[in-house]
Amino acid sequence: MSFTLVLNSANAYGSQNNTFKYDFIQGNFNIPPDSEVMVANAQIPYSFYNITSAYNNNAFTLSFPTASATYTTFNITIPDGFYTTTSLNYYIQQYCISNGLYLINSTGQNVYYVSIQYNSYQYGNQILAFLVPTSLPAGHTAPSNWIGYPTVSRTPYITIASSGAGSKIGTFLGFSGGTYPVAGTTASYSKNSDITPVGSTVNSLILRCSLVNNKVGSPMDILDSFAIANTNFGANINYAPSVNKWVKLSSGSFSNFTLTLCDQNLNLINSLDNNILITLLFRFGAPKLLKE
Repeated sequence: MSFTLVLNSANAYGSQNNTFKYDFIQGNFNIPPDSEVMVANAQIPYSFYNITSAYNNNAFTLSFPTASATYTTFNITIPDGFYTTTSLNYYIQQYCISNGLYLINSTGQNVYYVSIQYNSYQYGNQILAFLVPTSLPAGHTAPSNWIGYPTVSRTPYITIASSGAGSKIGTFLGFSGGTYPVAGTTASYSKNSDITPVGSTVNSLILRCSLVNNKVGSPMDILDSFAIANTNFGANINYAPSVNKWVKLSSGSFSNFTLTLCDQNLNLINSLDNNILITLLFRFGAPKLLKE
């Protein structure tokens, strides 16, 4: 005997949109021995951030040269969101505009003195810093909130903490804790990632089900797993297994079960949208293999 169950947003359980609870309509549901379950299909909104205070990867400091040997330091907290290196650099540029850390060239383009760029050739990112002039360059104009000129031309620098608040931004970008460049640098600067960047904390999903009893796996309640693949943030992650992937069920009487969404490291995801659709296929008394 086989049947299907469907879980959707009505089954959401808890505040993080990562757990779904199914209550059997008749109270107790009996599962006989040798029963199995598999995911028939799943649609899950890609709605989990890659930069957030929950991951401790949302902060760094930017020090900008002002007086002869001093810097003005800005503690930057990145709003929770989903960022590429490019969109993070746009945020830094907007921060520079808000705080007067830029000039305007003769063609009306903003000139920024620090940036973070994606380096596709080395599977990493690149921090660039440029000399801040000691006076207004020819053809340039300064915004009304310009921070002021240093008496010695130096570059800004970015500090990534080795520990504490926001320190995991280094993991996201691929840089060890430190300052890039060092304070007092008097030449333009370029630095590539020194560790492999982890642009997204979640790159695959693992489904765990409280009814599953897979004795050959660890943990024993893993129902299925699949990659996010080429899904863009905000779209649906669509999954339909190409082969039947049956896993064993615990036998006994149950009033409900829970399904949880985890990342590839078995951490619960923090999802914004619980508008899922997951179809489970059950079969009771799974067929046994014939002996030769």
